[in-house]
Amino acid sequence: MTGPRGAILIRARVANFPVQPGALLQSQLSATCQSRRKDRTEMSSIPASHSSSSQVTVASQVPFADLCSVLELIQKCKSRPEKTKYFKDFLDSWRKFHDALHKDEKDVTDSFYPALRLILPQLERERMAYGIKETMLAKLYIELLNLPKEGKDALKLLDYRTPAGSRGDAGDFATTAYFVLKPRCIKPGQLTIRQVNDLLDSISINNAAKRKDLVKKSLLQLITQSSALEQKWLIRMIIKDLKLGISQQTLFSIFHPDSAELYSVTTDLEKVCRQLHDPSASLSDVSISLFSAFKPMLAAIANIPQIEKQMNHQSFYIETKLDGERIQMHKDGDVYKYFSRNGYDYTQQFGASPLEGSLTPFIHNVFRKNVQNCILDGEMMAYNPTTQNFMQKGNKFDIKRMVDDSELQTCFCVFDVLMVNSQKLGHEMLSKRYEILNNIFTPITGRIQVILKHQASTQKEVIDALNEAIDNREEGIVVKDPTSVYKPDKRGEGWLKIKPEYVSGLMDELDLLIVGGYWGKGLRGGMMSHFLCAVAEMPSPGEKPSVFHSICRVGSGYTMKELYDLSLKLANHWKPYRKKNPPCNILCGTEKPEVYIEPCNSVIVQVKAAEIISSDMYKTDCTLRFPRIEKIREDKKWSECMTLDLLEQLRGKASGKLATKHLDIGHNAPQGKKRKTMPKVKQFIGVMDTFKAPDLSNVSRLSSIFEDVEFCVMTGTENCPKNELESKIAEFGGSIVQNPGPDTYCVVVGTENIRVKNIISSSKHDVVKAEWLLQCFERQAFMPWQPIFMIQMSSETKQYFACKYDCYGDSYTADTDVAQLKELFSRMNNLKEKISWDVIADTEERYSWNCSPFNIFRQHTVYIGISDEAGSLRDKVNRTSLLTSALMLRFHGARVTSQLEEGVSHVIIGEDRGRVKEIKAVRRTFRRKFKIVSEQWVKDSLKAGKLQNEDVYLI
Repeated sequence: MTGPRGAILIRARVANFPVQPGALLQSQLSATCQSRRKDRTEMSSIPASHSSSSQVTVASQVPFADLCSVLELIQKCKSRPEKTKYFKDFLDSWRKFHDALHKDEKDVTDSFYPALRLILPQLERERMAYGIKETMLAKLYIELLNLPKEGKDALKLLDYRTPAGSRGDAGDFATTAYFVLKPRCIKPGQLTIRQVNDLLDSISINNAAKRKDLVKKSLLQLITQSSALEQKWLIRMIIKDLKLGISQQTLFSIFHPDSAELYSVTTDLEKVCRQLHDPSASLSDVSISLFSAFKPMLAAIANIPQIEKQMNHQSFYIETKLDGERIQMHKDGDVYKYFSRNGYDYTQQFGASPLEGSLTPFIHNVFRKNVQNCILDGEMMAYNPTTQNFMQKGNKFDIKRMVDDSELQTCFCVFDVLMVNSQKLGHEMLSKRYEILNNIFTPITGRIQVILKHQASTQKEVIDALNEAIDNREEGIVVKDPTSVYKPDKRGEGWLKIKPEYVSGLMDELDLLIVGGYWGKGLRGGMMSHFLCAVAEMPSPGEKPSVFHSICRVGSGYTMKELYDLSLKLANHWKPYRKKNPPCNILCGTEKPEVYIEPCNSVIVQVKAAEIISSDMYKTDCTLRFPRIEKIREDKKWSECMTLDLLEQLRGKASGKLATKHLDIGHNAPQGKKRKTMPKVKQFIGVMDTFKAPDLSNVSRLSSIFEDVEFCVMTGTENCPKNELESKIAEFGGSIVQNPGPDTYCVVVGTENIRVKNIISSSKHDVVKAEWLLQCFERQAFMPWQPIFMIQMSSETKQYFACKYDCYGDSYTADTDVAQLKELFSRMNNLKEKISWDVIADTEERYSWNCSPFNIFRQHTVYIGISDEAGSLRDKVNRTSLLTSALMLRFHGARVTSQLEEGVSHVIIGEDRGRVKEIKAVRRTFRRKFKIVSEQWVKDSLKAGKLQNEDVYLI
């Protein structure tokens, strides 16, 4: 079957929304369907194995370029309704083409799956495991395009995360690659959606088999047969991050109302697409089924003071929270399957039958004789039979890859049952499921066990259980409501978890020094998003430390404001880290930073983690598990960071566990830290109302977008006075001060007064218009600053804006709208600077834009020879035509001047030749002679898309 006729509709809808299918669909698809019937007849003699691979499907007819066009439209749209409309139009076109293509067939397996797996690649992690990262792609492109290794484009690809290494898209490899590939790639691509899927599957299969040469071969096929735009989206599919600005749940809801629920109990995207292909069909019985992976129910973080209320003041279960791998076991007779929480199949490791695997042979005979099949939910642990205890996940082992000769053994710790003898139990109460669980198998210590639980009803019992878990070096506890039912892919719903790190004051914290950094991606593009931290060698008495040992890489725990402030603080001190010539005072293991900072220019960060574990990646031979930054220690000098000696003491204190303190029920704080209550002192000194702090005690908190952010509101606006702004800030989690200090995020100003002018003249603080704050309230989000909002900027903020905006306040990266554009132009009119056409021409040449038909007149300065008077109708027509040509010249790159002056390259004359003699006389006085040409030269050049020979049009 040649010619993807059915895809024509999809391409038309993508390019020119909206397109009405109707009769057009029938006429376009009639030839396709006739050819399809012919193909089916011819294929009847082909063996089944070949027939399936040769089946004509929608995906085999739709060009991959069409899908990329839809994704590009979705990404560029700002509003959610527009994004959903484009996706729905594409989906509807697919379904109509599908129905016409298969109208005479039954039991059709063709579905939207080939497209949806590319749109949601993160859901196909097991099937689409490529082992490919941005660096590998960069090297492949450099090799394929034969780019000089030290050339501009090669460095852009390799250094895509650095601000200097990209086109304002720091951290986005796909966009950086697109601009490198754009002038070099074929247009359009040649692949269909099915061909792209086949090649990606080939990469995944060969990657699993470690056949790197075949992986590279398939990659080359994708690259050489795709346009730059297609490769941009291919890269995002391979990296599994499409950046569409629309959630997975939204796409599921558009595809089918039941699709999200079906996926949560199957984790099978292909099954979802096939069973719910018809949008009018309803899924009456969405439930857990045997040998089909489902998303397990999860626990939410508990609020200890509210624990009794969260359990509805009824008794509840307390279980130990084990630190292993969440696994579900499916058993039917002698057949077993094991799935992870994300739906990965680990049956090969644990055993598909009683004759194989690290677990199944040891547990097959423990099940009661009347149990034919069952589904169990639990935690897979590594058990040490010598010490008779469970190993923590932080130790050097992987339960999913344990070898037979390991001294550890696999143990399945079960805490729930979802099916027994084909009876589904998800809708039964937890208490009933526990009764059934205790009658399914006989536990064997170290092989298969039921997680112990005890019944409780008070907050004190929860705290006692948590303190006992801390003493036993366990991960924490889980609190469960006995009346809860099992809800796949839901968090909470009667299940709550408590870890020591969730409770303030229970963890030992480490004061580490930042010694290295890593450029960020996405929202963190253009700044450091992760940091390499170190501890110091113990210095001689009276001296500062001089040598530092790396211990961990940390990239979480801080807010975007804290990261932004930290980036500004350290921005001028980063230096490239050269592996061949590393700094002698910063010692690293195998983990090397991208940039480093001299310790004397750095800051200490307080880091919280679950435990200290062994690792050869860092110089200390250990690292932190789940590290996150609690705060920046502004009160400490760089030389006061943790030392190696102190680290070793902490490491040996509790076998590496950093939770050693108990929770005190009286104050809900660590024991030994009792708060002193200070006597209240009456204040007799009066304060003017203007300077009084507002009474915000009755303000209800609605959001946390301003959490830990301090504001100083000087004045309000006419419609929103100062006290209302302050109340709003409190509602959104912020704090208020009446005088700005070192911790004040910004000063908010509605109208100027003397106090405001004094703040501005001090140049110490960022002074922001109240409109910015109102916009944050309206959108319920922490909106980034723009130049339009700024009244006064600190030196650090000025430096930041210089990297993000030009001198007119126009962003280098963010899209704009009509109102912003008008305001921007008004600022340009106020500035007396002139745009250099040479600079524009150089920029176009630099990025290969000089071949565009929209700049064919770029190198020319043109004067339009229009008569001052236009009396007759003919004169008016001639004048209108010339004015139109002037607009077209400007649109296509020319500089049109109103003065006949030195530097003019061309004078354009219409049908009225009355001024030609005068213009020629002026030309004799010019040092550089211009050409006088007829208006037809402009029209013919525009029609041809390139400059025509002026000699033919000379006057």
